Amino acid sequence: MTTTPLKTVLITGGGGDIGSVAAGAFAARGYRVAVCDLRLDAAQATVEAVRAGGGEAEAFGTDIGDAAQVAALFEQIAQRYGRLDAAFNNAGLGGGGIPLADISEEDWERNVRVNLSGTWRCMKHEIKLMLTHGGGAIVNNCSILGLNGGANASYTATKHGIAGLTKSAAVSYASQGVRVNAVCPGLIEAGLGLNVIKRGEDTLRKFVALHPAGRPGWTCHPRTGRPCPAGGRRSQHSRRSISR
Repeated sequence: MTTTPLKTVLITGGGGDIGSVAAGAFAARGYRVAVCDLRLDAAQATVEAVRAGGGEAEAFGTDIGDAAQVAALFEQIAQRYGRLDAAFNNAGLGGGGIPLADISEEDWERNVRVNLSGTWRCMKHEIKLMLTHGGGAIVNNCSILGLNGGANASYTATKHGIAGLTKSAAVSYASQGVRVNAVCPGLIEAGLGLNVIKRGEDTLRKFVALHPAGRPGWTCHPRTGRPCPAGGRRSQHSRRSISR
C-alpha cells in the first residue's frame, strides 16, 4: 500500500501579517509549511500559531537578499522535506515613498537586492526543486504598483520586475508542470501597508484612489474568514495578475 506524500509549501516573509495568514491557510489544507523570514523570531511566532491550530510548520531565518543564505535555505528544505509543492514569495521591502531623483544609490541597490533579486533567487531554487518531482505552483506577491506607476520609484520598479519574472517563468515552465502566478494586492492595512497609512491623509487618499472599492484591504482568518488579529479588521480586497 502506497501513501501520498504530504505536500510542502515555502512562504517567505512568513513572519509578517500577510505571510502568517497565508501560512495558516496552507496548513488548514494539509500542507507542511516552511516559514521563512529575515527575523527568525517572527517566523517562529507564525510557526507556533500554525501548530496551535493543529498544523505542521518549521521556521527558517533567511535574508533573501543574500545568495548564500537562500542556497542554504533550499538545501535544508530538500533535506528535511524531500520536495517542494508550492511557494509564496512574499518577502520584500518598502521604498519609503521616495521620488526617483531623490533615491540614494544605497536605497536603490537595497530594494533591488531584496525585492527583485531576492525573488528571482527564490524562484530559481523553487523551480529546480519542483522539477525533481513533476512540478508545483509558485505565487509571487507583486503589488498594485507592479501594474501602475507610483512616486515610490524603487519599489515600483522592483514590483514591475517581479511581474516580468512571473510572466517569463510561467511561459518557460508551464509545459514542465510548474505554474507561476502573481497576486497584486492594493493597499492592505497590514505589514508594509501600515507604513503607507502612517504617512498621512494625503498619501492615503492617493493610494485609495487606485482601488475600485474605495478603501484599503484587510487580511482575514484563513479558516473562518473573520478579521485576523495580526493585521486586519475585515475581508481582503486585492487585484490579481494571472500568467498562464
